Amino acid sequence: MVIILQLKNMSGAFKLSLRFGAAGRLLTAVLLVIATAASAQTTNAPINPRSLSLRNCFDLALNRNLDLRIEHLQVEMAGDELSGAYGVYSPNLAFDAKHGYETVLGDYDPRKFNSYFTAQNTTDELGTDLNGKLPFGFNYDLSSTVSKIETITDFRSDPEYATNFPGGIRSTNGHDAVVDLKMRQHLLKDFWIDADREVLLARRADLKISQQALRFQIMTTLLGVELAYYELIATRDEVQVQEKTLELRRQFVADTRRRIELGGATPLDETQAEIQLQNTLTKLATAREVFFASQNHLISLLTDDFKSWAGEEVQLTDTLQSLPVSVNRSDRFQSALSQRPDLIEARQAVEKSGAMVKFRLNQIFPNLDLVGDYGGQGSERNFTGPALGDAFSFRNPEYSYGVVVSFPLDNASARGDYRASKAAKQIAELQLKKAEQAVLLQVADLVSSIDFRFSQVGSTHAARTYAESALTTETKKYQDGIATSLEVILFQETLTDARSAEIRAQVDYNKALAQLAFADGTILERNHLSLQVK
Repeated sequence: MVIILQLKNMSGAFKLSLRFGAAGRLLTAVLLVIATAASAQTTNAPINPRSLSLRNCFDLALNRNLDLRIEHLQVEMAGDELSGAYGVYSPNLAFDAKHGYETVLGDYDPRKFNSYFTAQNTTDELGTDLNGKLPFGFNYDLSSTVSKIETITDFRSDPEYATNFPGGIRSTNGHDAVVDLKMRQHLLKDFWIDADREVLLARRADLKISQQALRFQIMTTLLGVELAYYELIATRDEVQVQEKTLELRRQFVADTRRRIELGGATPLDETQAEIQLQNTLTKLATAREVFFASQNHLISLLTDDFKSWAGEEVQLTDTLQSLPVSVNRSDRFQSALSQRPDLIEARQAVEKSGAMVKFRLNQIFPNLDLVGDYGGQGSERNFTGPALGDAFSFRNPEYSYGVVVSFPLDNASARGDYRASKAAKQIAELQLKKAEQAVLLQVADLVSSIDFRFSQVGSTHAARTYAESALTTETKKYQDGIATSLEVILFQETLTDARSAEIRAQVDYNKALAQLAFADGTILERNHLSLQVK
């Protein structure tokens, strides 16, 4: 039997010819597996190690995490929307210029001794208008208009009258100017609050809410990074546990084969040892799979360009510290109620709904407005003469003032909206209370779990120490022919479980501390970070 294996790598290809008999089929299969593995290794990109401490991960996440970048933009949007809401008080200035031409046909009026004569009217008008409002219910509108009218009248249809004008055509013109200031002051409805000011109050609340949402997202991101970092430590250490177990299994298989040769063990003992060896290989493969999944999860929190990390292998530099921590439940409650951004958001939502109630209450009142109008006018044939001066000096004033009152007879719409706004505020208050209760419950559960999980750190450490000692003793007994292989396998399994349990206890304890710092709003202080949102 001839088998030709062709292996390719970056430098080229080579062939290997092998001849085997029927007894060599197993070796053939092994070589095929080796060839496949070699080919896979040459096609995969090299792995570059990247050392990361927990603080490094925080720095990366704060700069590159996609959720944080989105929240930053939300804050900027809220600020821009608040700035835009003030635009309602910006004065509006308008200019207009018009030119007109009109042909007036001759007409007969029975009330006059003569007819109207044909004429052409040309008008030019220039106007300005400045209007706006102030944030206490005052509206103003200042306008000015200057106009010129030129009329050409044809009297040639009446020869006797036409002799009064050169060629029978009369040309006349006039100039007018008007300045006018209109004012309105709301005294009840729309006085202390109106739709525009309600929008401003809501936009201010939205900005504060978005700032707290950003703070909460930062806390959430830090917690997610810290938990992912600890979980990656756990999966890395679990791989090491399985690798140590694999060493034990291989050594035990070798020892069992030597004892079979010496007559101290049976083929069944070897079969049992091989079964456990294969089971450990399976668990090791699973542990490595979980490790790489955990690594990818951590990387996804640190970057907005996951592809650039494809050739990176994270190497964690921090170790787990399982130190006792004194926790005061009352202090944690107080801290959570005062520092949790989501609770501050809920309070801002109550404040926002309060502004709506205030506005809806104002809308129940009738319209009671003071109105006034003051202006001046001038008229003259010379455009630059008294007409313009008279208008702006108010030599010929005109004015008016008064009170305007209006209201719907039943006002059902405004009253219904007011009741609905009060109900919405009550809902916001209840949601705040519910959120506070949920946070306090979360803090209480975590405070209780801290001591329990720390005790698990000690007990699992002791269990692992005892399991190592027990396995050493049982292995010696097996070598002396006193214990069976099954008993050794059970002690090996117990040691593996104890090592895994110790790792999990340390990770869970550190996770609980991180979750408690998040729950009571001190995760930034715990990691020596400060945040100022402007």
